[in-house]
Amino acid sequence: MSSNDTSIIQLQLVTKCIAFAVGFPILIVGIVGNLMNIIVFLSLSSYKTNACSFYMFAKSFFDLNALIIGLIGHIIIQGFRSYAVTSEAWCRFRIPLLYINSLCSYTCLCLQSIDSFLCSSQNPILRQQSTIRRAHYLVFGFLFIWICNESPYYFMQQINLIPNWRCQTTNTIYAQYRSYFTILGLSNIIPILIISLFGYLSYRNIHRFNINQQRTLSIFNRQTIKMALFTISIVLLFQAPYTIAQIYFTSTANITKNIYRQTQEQLANVFFFIYAYNMNAPKKKSDCSIGRILALKW
Repeated sequence: MSSNDTSIIQLQLVTKCIAFAVGFPILIVGIVGNLMNIIVFLSLSSYKTNACSFYMFAKSFFDLNALIIGLIGHIIIQGFRSYAVTSEAWCRFRIPLLYINSLCSYTCLCLQSIDSFLCSSQNPILRQQSTIRRAHYLVFGFLFIWICNESPYYFMQQINLIPNWRCQTTNTIYAQYRSYFTILGLSNIIPILIISLFGYLSYRNIHRFNINQQRTLSIFNRQTIKMALFTISIVLLFQAPYTIAQIYFTSTANITKNIYRQTQEQLANVFFFIYAYNMNAPKKKSDCSIGRILALKW
């Protein structure tokens, strides 16, 4: 056995260790945290009357699904290489279900940032745009759009067992569409831009309030600032590195690579993939405190 083969085996072992050692804690914390968030919102019932609270409640539900479908599946793929990985059903259903829930989660995050901007605006017309009915229409409307966006995946996939148990897209045009638009655009670049922009605008709106307005909306203002800054920091901390990695993987997809480089990139891809799931593991103290504040009808 050559030194190169030994290095490949070592990298594969490191990849497996990352899947278990990092993936399992994030999975457990994420499932428990999202379940707690859902219970808090159900007990407060604020999601029935407040648009921002509804977005947070819906996001917790989609995050929970994304963790169960995506992270458990990734741990199985990297750690066990079980029969489920080599089945057509696994290949055709897992990725569409994962991206439907992930895109819905990003959508709720973007809508939450936009709603914070509307609620913090001094323009009463803009503030009136934040309604629970419109929130319902937007969330369910985007859910339908993402289902339609992911449906072709079912018909354009086949199993490729060599080299890494991957599902391959049979249509090259659709593969490019997914790589550049769905993965890079919808799942990475666009959410970061929207959340950063409207988070900044919300922060600027709040600092334009006069003293009387600050006294009237003091509690809501503090929580909106915390929510906007917290959301931006989480996105930049966990999603930005994954986005940079995906840009690299997409730009070098057509380059011929040897087995050693493929194994190296597989290790990096697994690390950034699991690292990005920290976005789906809620910070319970922040989310629950905001949920309680949003339960107040200011």
